[in-house]
Parts: sequence; structure tokens; C-alpha cells
Amino acid sequence: MKKKLTILLATVLSGALLAGCNKTNNSAEGNSANTSASLADGINAESLQGAVDGSAEAAEPLSEDGYLSKYTASDYVTLGEYKGLEVKVPIVNVTDEDAEETLLSSYGSSFEAVEVTDRTDVRLGDTANINYVGKYADTLEAFEGGTDDSEEGYDLVIGSGSFIPGFEDGLIGAEVGTTVDINLTFPEDYQAPDLAGVDVIFSVTINKISAPAYTDEEVTALGIEGVTDKAGLLEYIKEDLKTQAEEENKETARSSALEMAYDNATFTEEFPQVLIDRFIADYEDTLEYYMQMYSYYYGVSYSSVDDYIAQNFGIAPEEVESYKNEQAIEQLQYIFLERAIAEAEGLEVTAEDVEAELLEIATQSGYADVDSFAEFYSTTYGRDVRELAAEQLISEKAQDFLSENATLVEVEASELEAEEAEEAETEETVAE
Repeated sequence: MKKKLTILLATVLSGALLAGCNKTNNSAEGNSANTSASLADGINAESLQGAVDGSAEAAEPLSEDGYLSKYTASDYVTLGEYKGLEVKVPIVNVTDEDAEETLLSSYGSSFEAVEVTDRTDVRLGDTANINYVGKYADTLEAFEGGTDDSEEGYDLVIGSGSFIPGFEDGLIGAEVGTTVDINLTFPEDYQAPDLAGVDVIFSVTINKISAPAYTDEEVTALGIEGVTDKAGLLEYIKEDLKTQAEEENKETARSSALEMAYDNATFTEEFPQVLIDRFIADYEDTLEYYMQMYSYYYGVSYSSVDDYIAQNFGIAPEEVESYKNEQAIEQLQYIFLERAIAEAEGLEVTAEDVEAELLEIATQSGYADVDSFAEFYSTTYGRDVRELAAEQLISEKAQDFLSENATLVEVEASELEAEEAEEAETEETVAE
């Protein structure tokens, strides 16, 4: 499912719809968005430090006709079918194995592993004490950094994903005291260039195995209400996984229904230029944020937003301006689609709704009330934060309506994966 963008408050509020409703795969995170970002997503005190210390510069105010409330959505979109849409979602089927794997990955470190004496085979969740030698498959010569022949051995939790894909799976079923050869290929993007994509053989000796005892005392110490033993913990995990899967299906219905409604609608060829300009600016603000993140985390620098777009989205430099314009128009299509649905269904956002939403954000950001926060926002970003909040909330109401009125059809996950792969292949072919 397509991800939400999480951005700074400036772009969450002024550009949330831009960042969150992009249908193509060319947004800042490669998303097609179908789900608008929540107003509170990504908000923290640090993102507002410029306002707190007085270093933020005042922005040019957005004109009144730059807000969506000044327009009638049905002037820009003719709705097609949008109610009762059939949305495919994967069948919720949480297995005992799923629960065991989650027990290992999420709770394993909370339990003490003790040496296993009633069996000799390695199983998922065990800690296997091993020695190993990694060799090139073609020459059988050991490669640097691929050997542990120490006396104490190496403790590897089976299922932790600590080693390259296939290594731990290759040990499942192996017997203590034996040596097994595992044929593997290093990932193409492996951090050591001389091993990336290389075929190797790991000769692994199993010295001993340990496993968590999952004592009642340890389980109770987790502090999960009503859970006092391993069986109860597994049942709790299973129910939690089921709830998560159901919530994911709801998000799938929400985003897919919006996508289908978009495909069924007809849009005007022209949108107000002031809105196009606004959303281009918002898009640039969003990408500016990601540029800073890339620089901070990866040391990758870009000379400009246009440079970022050209390098990350495969857009020729001379086509960047046209690309940004297309992105803004597509955002406006989604936005007016949502607003047209709201108009048709009588969905409204009250002043109380807006104040409640903004009060939470203002409080989190260190402001005493909404008025002081709104004043800061107007001065710093040149935007009426109440208008922006109302825009966001009406979009969310429209998406909720689409989801609530969609018909969920449960299918096998493999069927959905095949359809998504086919869709991606078709989009790639069209793009070429």
C-alpha cells in the first residue's frame, strides 16, 4: 500500500494534500498517494524551532483566492461512480507461525535463553552457537570477514535477520554437532562491493542451541493485561496481528476507493493559476525538506529542488518545470474530487472541528492557544492555518465516506500481488 508522506508542519498544513494525494509514482518518496497526510503527522517542537527562537523569516501572504474555500468543486470536476465501489483486500489469515515469528522479533529479547537438552535440531527462535567459514563458490577460498572460528563461537538468533537472506533459514533443521554447507548469493546492494551479488558457500558448525523458556514470571513481567503465560501471550499477539491486518484493509479500502473515484471522474482542462502556483510552491517546500534529510542522513547534497527532481525522478532538466506543473494539477484534481464528493453528500467541517484539530497541534508545538499559533503561522508561512486545516479535514471526511460506502471483497494476497505487479508493469510500459 502506498505510504503517507510525513513532513514538517509548514508543509503538512500548507501542502498536506499535495504530498498526500499524488496518483503517480514520482512524488518525494516515490508514492502514489491516495491518503492525505494527517495534520499532526511529523509535528514536533524541533520543526518549529525557528518560530520559538525568532529566527523564522516572514513569508508573503497567500491571496484569498489561493484557498480552496473560494471555489465550487463541481465547477472543476464531474463525478462518476463513487459509491458502492468494490475494493479488493487480502483475506485476514493470521497463523500460529505468524504469532511465533512476532513473539521472536518483538518480544524475544525480553526472555532469557537457556540451553536446549531435550532435542538437537535447530528451530525458528533458537539461539544457535555456531562457527562458520564463508568461501567463494567458484574457488572455495575463504573471503575476508566471512569466518568465525573462535572458541566461544557466535550466538545467532534464528529468525532475527542478522545475516544475509537465506543463512538462518539454511540452519533450520540442522543438528547440533554437525556442519552444514549453505549456498547463498550476497544481495546486489550489499555494503561490501567485492561481495555484492557474489555466490558463496558458508560451512557452518552447530555447537549448541538455546531457546527462551518463556517462564510465567517473564511473561507476566511484560505487563500485558490478562497475559500471564506463553500461550496467553501468543493468543494476544495473534489477535493484535489480526487487528493490524484489518486496519490495513481499511486503509486499502480508503485509498483504493479514492483511486477508483478519480478514474471514474471527469476534470476540467484548466484550474485557477493561483492554485497551481500555490501547490507548486508547496511541492517545492516538501522536496526542500527531503533534500535536507538526504543531506543530514546520507551526506547527499543537491544544488536545488529542480536538481533533486531531475536526479531522483528521472526527469530531464528542461522538463522539470512542466513536471512540477503537472504534479500540481494532479493534486488539484484529487482535491476537487474530494471536495465535490463532500458537496454532493453534504459533508461539512465546522469551526469547532477546526479549532479542536489545531488546538492539539498548537499545544504539541508549545503554543498556549490556537490564536497565537495561527498568528505565528500567518507571519512565518503566509497562510491562514484555519483555512488549511479546514481543507484537510474536508478531504478526510470525503475519504472516510468513500471507504465506508465501499464494498470490501476479500481475496488471496497472491491475487492482489499479481494484479499490482501487472499494474506496475503496465504503468512502466506506458511511461516508456
